[in-house]
Amino acid sequence: MTNVLLEARGVSKRFGGVVALKGIDLVQHQGETLGMIGPNGSGKTTFVNLISGHLKGNSGSIRFDGRSIEGRNPYQIAQAGLTRTYQAVRVFGELTVRENVGTALVDAPSALGQDGVRELADWLRIGHRFDARAGGLTLLEQRQVELLMRLVQRPKLIMLDEPVGGLSSVEVRVMIAILAELKSRCTIFVIEHTMKVIRELADKVVVLLAGEKLAEGPPADILADQRVIDRYLGNIDA
Repeated sequence: MTNVLLEARGVSKRFGGVVALKGIDLVQHQGETLGMIGPNGSGKTTFVNLISGHLKGNSGSIRFDGRSIEGRNPYQIAQAGLTRTYQAVRVFGELTVRENVGTALVDAPSALGQDGVRELADWLRIGHRFDARAGGLTLLEQRQVELLMRLVQRPKLIMLDEPVGGLSSVEVRVMIAILAELKSRCTIFVIEHTMKVIRELADKVVVLLAGEKLAEGPPADILADQRVIDRYLGNIDA
């Protein structure tokens, strides 16, 4: 296996008296697609928020690309090469796709140049909409724009929070194809409830339940684990 890219040790987070994460250990290697699954409220998004600097943990350590990133702001972590998308797609609806990309290039010294941006937009199947207002795009197109906004920053790791949420079955297939190709461009961490995404993309899966790690391993093993079936998969359309 290649070098460790992301390492979390004993990561915990409390909101008042509520324990959202309890002692999470996780290692992701460069080039490895890691899937995180679990019920709503299990702590998945909280974990991504901690890693990406949007929340501060109560205990534990977080290292990215060999360096501690605890206490850094999100823009500093993004500059270090770790970026993320959101469950609810975040684009500027009144701006064009081109203008949305421009906002992502601010304070991104290693970002792609103009030719690289257009190549990436075409690869993401959104280049033909480059001058369209983002608010008038379909949800799939907005998710493609959000990916473009993150990828022009040339991340080493991109954390995707439910990238196929709200998409039709046909659109899910399109996004899976994009993400399968993305694996050759950067390392992916993906949260999903749609098990088709996990089965087809993930090299390793971590299962969270009530803020604790329930299981970890290859997708085939995790999706056949009776504990995971009984406590999570049995309640969703896998």
